[in-house]
Amino acid sequence: MATLQNRHNKWRAKVRIPKALQDRHGGQEFLQKTLRSLDKPSAKAEAEAWEAGLRAEWAALSGTSATTSAALREVYEAGRKAALMGEYVLITDTEDDPTEAGIEHEIDKIADQAERDRLTAAAEARLKGLQDALKELRGQKVEPRRELEPSFSELADTYVKLWATQGGLKESNTRQQKEATFRLFAGYCGNRPIRAVSRADAAGFMDALRRLNPLWSRSPKSKTMTWAEIQKEHGGNATGLSASTLNRHATTLQELWRWAEDRGHCEGKNPFTGLHQKIRPGKNLLGYLPWTVDELQRLFSPPPSRADLAEVMVVALHTGMRLNEIASLTLGDIREAEGVTYIEVKDAKTPAGNRQVPLHPRIAWLGKLKGTPDARVWPGFNPEGPGKKPGQDASKEFSRFKTSRGFTERRKTFHSFRKNVTKIMERKGVPENEWAQVLGHERGFTYREYNPDGVTLARKAELIGLIEYPDVTFPGPLVKRT
Repeated sequence: MATLQNRHNKWRAKVRIPKALQDRHGGQEFLQKTLRSLDKPSAKAEAEAWEAGLRAEWAALSGTSATTSAALREVYEAGRKAALMGEYVLITDTEDDPTEAGIEHEIDKIADQAERDRLTAAAEARLKGLQDALKELRGQKVEPRRELEPSFSELADTYVKLWATQGGLKESNTRQQKEATFRLFAGYCGNRPIRAVSRADAAGFMDALRRLNPLWSRSPKSKTMTWAEIQKEHGGNATGLSASTLNRHATTLQELWRWAEDRGHCEGKNPFTGLHQKIRPGKNLLGYLPWTVDELQRLFSPPPSRADLAEVMVVALHTGMRLNEIASLTLGDIREAEGVTYIEVKDAKTPAGNRQVPLHPRIAWLGKLKGTPDARVWPGFNPEGPGKKPGQDASKEFSRFKTSRGFTERRKTFHSFRKNVTKIMERKGVPENEWAQVLGHERGFTYREYNPDGVTLARKAELIGLIEYPDVTFPGPLVKRT
């Protein structure tokens, strides 16, 4: 960024020359320019316009077309901004507006240069900025410069970076999901500016996704495949992505359009509205199913060869906890209060997810483990993914294990253990409001507002004690611990 100095009531800008291009400037390390602006804000605008032009020319010399495109937009914006701020004021003996006269004078100088030499791309971009500034000052409509607009990918990249700066975001794969959506659509639409995206483009993209193999992204090479390659290898299926996944893609693109419209990159009706699929339970939304007694017997007879996997399965069936909540457990999370040993679940996705889960008698051995508070109960599961969660590794291990036992139903997963526990609570007649406090679901308004402390630990222990599987043989603790 150009630095400003004021000497003898004159502003001077100074810019460092890229090392690779210093020979083209006689070996100099810096370029300096005495500015005409008298006040600091105007001098800063003038310096930015000058620097933007330099960087555009340097990018062109370096042969980096992507950088050149971004730099030319910067030249255009800086030139337009400087003109609007009155950098080129020219006092004449006519009644012409001094600001407009100054801009016209700068335009004439560029025109004179064009008669002598071919204009550089940077000079052309600066000229366009001056011309549009003049139109704006005269109240004329300024049409978007399509040739200077960012590509879809460039705009999406800026959006994601700004989105990631918001406070309160938890580590998740949301950013990766957004980036994947934008990469797919950029490949589909040819990466043209978002202003050029039509309703037909949006609908065609969603139609193509609707026939995409749901497992396409599991291939290690999927991230480097072009849209054409993805379609050739994974497209055209009779049944494709789920309605919820399609809706996630549509929502992500719809949000990008709204963000871009606020910043002048597009206008008109959002082409991604109205493309959501209606979610119909039992139709296009098939939830997880609990394991049957026979299936549980097959899972535990014999137990998994990985002892830590067997243990987390038993814990899930006797607490209703989620896989990452279990796999992430440390000894410090196992506590005691009011005569009850319990697991402190913290840092959940929602406030309701932070809760206390008493130990079931079958897993009471967890409360007897010794070690430092930060020691993980199951360190064999490697932290993976954006949030470095061991649950992802554990999930892969369980998927491999269940497949080895002949279970390929997508609705039967580790999360199904949670369904088993909920099924027991429902059949035991446990009030939903009470069970929600153990399972980690949101309670109703009345209970949440008028009884914020919820049920006691003792009551939670009573609820956990209702869990039983009389026809299933479970292994005890299997991991050898010192």
